[in-house]
Amino acid sequence: MRNRQTARCIAVALGAAALLAALTSLASGARLSSSSQTIRVTFAPIEFNWEGSAVFRCPMTLEGSFHSRSIAKVERALIGTLTRASINQAGCTNGIFAAFNGTERYNGTTSPNTLPWHLTYESFKGVLPSIEAVNILLSRFRFGLRDSSGLCTGQYGTSTDNIASAANLGAGGAITSYIPITGRNTATLSRRDGGIACPNLRLTGTGSVTVLGAATTVSITLI
Repeated sequence: MRNRQTARCIAVALGAAALLAALTSLASGARLSSSSQTIRVTFAPIEFNWEGSAVFRCPMTLEGSFHSRSIAKVERALIGTLTRASINQAGCTNGIFAAFNGTERYNGTTSPNTLPWHLTYESFKGVLPSIEAVNILLSRFRFGLRDSSGLCTGQYGTSTDNIASAANLGAGGAITSYIPITGRNTATLSRRDGGIACPNLRLTGTGSVTVLGAATTVSITLI
């Protein structure tokens, strides 16, 4: 009897150890998989807020790609780049914004090209294996603003800026929205080119994510 009880205890312990090892592997070694390596993010519009005062709205499109469809869950790992950033300046309200992409006009001249902008992985929201959102950082961006009141003509985006956004996931891992995270969505003034004051900007709005060149939704799943 004692031998049977001992064998049963050993079997239970081995099973628990195997389960713990599997869960540890899942939590630390799993990767994410994207259904598409290319992406387009469309904001119609995105809002640039002067920290609670003036609000500027512009339609904006971002395009780029992940370095691989398989993404390691490593904090601050570079996972992709944005190679195109376009603002519909005719659709802006309360001022004119420009993405520094080498073609859009800013302060009477053609903007310099600061692309590509960097996408880095930060974290996920949810309890494995169910993921509710993937948080991604945008860095090395540069925008220009000329507000309609004449208060500010300035450039935004410094070398240390990181805009954190949540790619919210729905059924099957489909990205349902891409939203800047409140409190971590500041674009810092890098240079004032005119006017008397240029407060820092906070980016808000809801973007839709699709495959580049198609209306197909992009999905992110755990592998």
